[in-house]
Amino acid sequence: MKIGRNDPCHCGSGKKYKKCHEAQDEAAEAEARAKAAAARAEEAAAAEAPKDEPEPEHDGVDRTGPVVPRPKTPPPPKGPPIRRRAPGG
Repeated sequence: MKIGRNDPCHCGSGKKYKKCHEAQDEAAEAEARAKAAAARAEEAAAAEAPKDEPEPEHDGVDRTGPVVPRPKTPPPPKGPPIRRRAPGG
């Protein structure tokens, strides 16, 4: 059960709680809440962080050398010429 502000302090000084230990207790609670929030944020960040995935196996092709252009293929052979009609005929 929480102590009321106007109740006697739990330390036995005879003062009201609000005049004796309220500020200290609230500071301790705030610190505990901040630590819990930081822990939750750290857990969330760890859950979102990418997992270490193994690198894919090497396929044996050396891709570190210079790029060599492919030879050009010859154009397809031409067929017979297309005959067009003469105008007016």
